[in-house]
Amino acid sequence: QKLELEKSTIDFVAPGEQQPEADHFIQKQNSNTGNQHDEFWRDAHNDGYFSYEFSTNNETGLSLLVKYWGAEWGNRKFEIFIDDKKLITEDNTGKWNQSKFQTLEYTIPDALVKGKSKVRIKFQSLPGNTAGAVYYLQLVRKIIN
Repeated sequence: QKLELEKSTIDFVAPGEQQPEADHFIQKQNSNTGNQHDEFWRDAHNDGYFSYEFSTNNETGLSLLVKYWGAEWGNRKFEIFIDDKKLITEDNTGKWNQSKFQTLEYTIPDALVKGKSKVRIKFQSLPGNTAGAVYYLQLVRKIIN
């Protein structure tokens, strides 16, 4: 399963790690990083955001995999954008209540990536909420059909 995921991965970022973030041209405002459970993370608060430039390999049929911690506290409602077009509003507030990592797959409509070699993926906190924390991001060929 891990090998299949590696084969389907087009691009990835380890948020909170300086070199991967620089390589993906991070943009951020009101954003923090840290290390928990031996993994780095990034979040954003007070209407803040963080974003990265991902290579699409000029492909469609893509998904975004996002790794979260399953026992976050506080308000965790935020929006995910692909090139300033909203992909989804996510609310992880009390979603899992399990002390383990959770990876969600978000299908990206082809219209948001068609004809593009790169896209900017942005996590935007909503008022009074925190976006993330995000532990790992992968742009992959769609796993779930």
